[in-house]
Amino acid sequence: MDSDNYRDKLTALRKEIDEIDLKIVELLARRRDKIIDLAEVKSNLKLKIRDQKRETQVINNSEKKAIEMGLDPNFINKVFSEIIDYGRRIESGERGEVKKVAYLGPRGTFAEEAALLYVSGTEAEMIPMSTIASIISAVENGHVDIGIVPIENSVEGTVTITLDLLARSEAKICGEIVLPVVHNLISKEKISLDKITKVYSHPQALAQCRTFLAKKLPQVYLSETHSTAEAVRMVAEEEDTNIAAIGSLAAAGLYGMTVLAEGIQDEQTNETRFAVTASKDSEPTGNDKTSIAIFLLQDRPGALCEVLEEFRDRNINLTRIESRPSKKVLGDYIFFVDLEGHRKNPKVKEAVENISKKAGEVKIMGSFQSAKRKK
Repeated sequence: MDSDNYRDKLTALRKEIDEIDLKIVELLARRRDKIIDLAEVKSNLKLKIRDQKRETQVINNSEKKAIEMGLDPNFINKVFSEIIDYGRRIESGERGEVKKVAYLGPRGTFAEEAALLYVSGTEAEMIPMSTIASIISAVENGHVDIGIVPIENSVEGTVTITLDLLARSEAKICGEIVLPVVHNLISKEKISLDKITKVYSHPQALAQCRTFLAKKLPQVYLSETHSTAEAVRMVAEEEDTNIAAIGSLAAAGLYGMTVLAEGIQDEQTNETRFAVTASKDSEPTGNDKTSIAIFLLQDRPGALCEVLEEFRDRNINLTRIESRPSKKVLGDYIFFVDLEGHRKNPKVKEAVENISKKAGEVKIMGSFQSAKRKK
């Protein structure tokens, strides 16, 4: 066959593929129309938008059909997961129940898992963002309803950037989630650990797996990324099969990767606390906490002690206290305090008012129900 015949065949094949692609779009449009009809029926029946059992069934059926047709079931899983997500957004829009929730992305992060836990039972449009600053800014500007940001880890301590930003933000803490964090070593294919040359992950994840890395991969180059999910995605896109990432099982499944080792974090009780931010905080529930930032008027002996006495005298329990540089003058600090009780509680309100007289400023960062935990 000469080159002209190959060109003709190329043109004909591309035309057929274009026709198939258009049919796929037409079928997706038909599916959307059915979702709109379904939204009305489910609303009348007072059914929730998300039906996890039904979604799992759809994906399982699609994977089985994919295998019959000689297609990669992992690829089909990704395609139908996106189609189902799109369908939920359509249904949410029709029923007027959608909330926009920003989290530290991309998909497959522990932040996404925390966000999904927080909105469980409701419908939301999940929006991954690349930085904590962009999430808090989106909340301030009203571009999203809720922002989920990491604030503290049981091993590595406070996420300082989150505290620094919230201390100067109009966004309020309206909730918190405590999530067990299980780190896993992930690669494109099953390889022995001695063949790994590089490991990607978020700095916190690398720090939380120091012992495993030192014992099992002492010569490996460690490369920092913006998130654990980004690390897994980068490894998935690399041609080199001798690199790995530290990330979640969700990220491994999302990108069709192989898990080489599970639970590699140094502490098996490793947990991360996420702050839920919004334009306003929450109403009292009877099981609340309040976060405040105290800007001392001047550094003098006993200044902090006088502040803490206001809580002691009213029997208000403090669950956390720490200092951060004010970033104005060397030696000038902001004190961050978490306490039991809502800002509307008379004792808490009185304590804050008295502290305001002794300190330069007291900023209430938010009152919220105590942690929603994933067991």
